[in-house]
Amino acid sequence: MKIPNSLYLFKELLQTSFTEPEDDYDSDDDTYLEESKGKYLKAYMIESHRKIQETPIDNYTIWKKFEDADTWYYSIDNETNLKFFVVDATSPRVWILYSILNVNEVDKIVKKLVKSTSKLDYCWLSRGLLESFKKHIGWKEKGIGLRYRNILSDQDDRATLSLKAWYGSNRIKGWDAFIEQAKEQVTISSIRWKKIIDGQTRITSEWYNYGKVTITASEDIEETLRAITSMARHYEKLLVEATKLRDESFGAFELNFTQDINLDSFSEAVSMGKSAMNLWLTETESESDFKRFRGVDMHTWDVVFLDLGVDYAYLTIPGKGCVNAAPRIATIQAEYTAGKTDIYFNGDEIFV
Repeated sequence: MKIPNSLYLFKELLQTSFTEPEDDYDSDDDTYLEESKGKYLKAYMIESHRKIQETPIDNYTIWKKFEDADTWYYSIDNETNLKFFVVDATSPRVWILYSILNVNEVDKIVKKLVKSTSKLDYCWLSRGLLESFKKHIGWKEKGIGLRYRNILSDQDDRATLSLKAWYGSNRIKGWDAFIEQAKEQVTISSIRWKKIIDGQTRITSEWYNYGKVTITASEDIEETLRAITSMARHYEKLLVEATKLRDESFGAFELNFTQDINLDSFSEAVSMGKSAMNLWLTETESESDFKRFRGVDMHTWDVVFLDLGVDYAYLTIPGKGCVNAAPRIATIQAEYTAGKTDIYFNGDEIFV
């Protein structure tokens, strides 16, 4: 298999991977096929304040432009020359990183990239964004992932929930009521969507709350890429809108939780930048049901202020600080401690 050096060839490769069996590929590609078995398309929406040309990914150190698309790039693995990443950098603020590598391998590479590279972050999709496909013709919800892990409570008394449900034609009695009730208390980690037109499945996908998309079936790769691009552009628009709200009113982002959190454990987690929220905060005021923090968002090293109650938070991002901290904190807090979390600004829900 040749590494695609144009957008046309990349699309052709993707479409072929969904329509032809593995045996149809050249025998010389056995190493590559073993690594990319299944060849499902993975896409990651990455929030960025960097230039793609200056951002190596693990062993993929050099980005080259596609021959027919100035804002699309590809990078080849330095060790084998058989693996590659593709990025749509049309928007400098929200990149879309594509791969057909084995899911375990690519997840580790992208996680390392975001965690170890300054000024990169995931695009954190709220439940409103994850559920937004139901507004569009043909999209049907076919499964859901729910997660809750109260890591701020004692190890021996820790409540957890991890559920993946695929909806079939024979639904378990009472299942729908259980799912709806659980959705109101814990975070939605992913939703599986199918696009079905005239009884035929055109796209099978799963969308994750940290901006990852897995495509397991596609009848039309152009249509599939448009769906991913549309979400990325919408997220960028939400970032612009949130920044404008902050700049014009100098207000705080309000986060509301369905589950009470342990304030002392939270303070300990963020005191040395140890939490997944990527915050390094110092406690400046404390009451039995309230704590005030000051510190930095390690994504961009901008100053942030956080007022925290047991079931709410007010996040202030002054100056030119990156507002992506708000959906990041909301998403991670929701999964690890706070249950369902909504974001408001001046009383209006945002990032939906």
